[in-house]
Amino acid sequence: MKDLRQTEQYAKFMESIGWIVERKNGVNYFIKKFPLFGSFIKIQRPDKIDLSFIRDLVHRYRAFQTVIEPKNQNQVSSIKNQGFRQSKTPFVPAKTIHVNLTKSEKLLLSGMHYKTRYNIKKPNHQSLTITHSKDIISFADFWQECAKTQRGMFLSQKNEIVNLYKAFEKKADIIIVIHSNELVAGILLLHTDRISYYMYAASSSEGKKLFAPTLAAWEAIRIAKIRGSKYFDFEGIYDDRFPLKSWKGFTRFKKSFGGKEIEYPGAFTKYRLPF
Repeated sequence: MKDLRQTEQYAKFMESIGWIVERKNGVNYFIKKFPLFGSFIKIQRPDKIDLSFIRDLVHRYRAFQTVIEPKNQNQVSSIKNQGFRQSKTPFVPAKTIHVNLTKSEKLLLSGMHYKTRYNIKKPNHQSLTITHSKDIISFADFWQECAKTQRGMFLSQKNEIVNLYKAFEKKADIIIVIHSNELVAGILLLHTDRISYYMYAASSSEGKKLFAPTLAAWEAIRIAKIRGSKYFDFEGIYDDRFPLKSWKGFTRFKKSFGGKEIEYPGAFTKYRLPF
């Protein structure tokens, strides 16, 4: 199955935020130029690794660093033989959860943690309204505000969120939850031919008390089924190989929906003097 990063829509998104995209045989190669220093190249979960073409890109763009994030272990040995070494931190989460959407809603619910199942059906959800939106600006503002108030830092992601939505156009959904005329939770959902991605999610403190994120995630899963996706990708959970303690909280939340844990090899880096 083609990864999100290898779609034409994602290539369009990367170009919109200042990257050069080379595309050969259905594989995206992302290049970021740095004046005086050369460039940085990354290739993320390609179906095939063309080392000859990568070497050509490295010389043409005077790359000082190249990162490959293999799709599977079969690709690892070939890039190690070319001098690539494991990075401490991947650019794309190396561990995630896939929910099998070919199952019925009844089976999907039965595979969840009992508390998650209960929170989806909770009576007080009558005070919440789940709907869809096309207002990506409001969603991006909400995401940034939640990040600022709950994590104590300002994460400048608005431009990325807005351009990602625009690049995917009809292959994107914004799911929002309203309480007392206020936005309390939301998800930006992206779709490829077979996988739907839980790409950006946010909730206010009030929304969390009302279990609005649980309702939003369940609606996202239902929409992904309607879209015809085979899998719902939660786009990252805590990974012991690349530990980030701050990921443990939302990992418990994602795992509560059932599904199968999927591991990728991580990132592999090679440095080179650009001159």
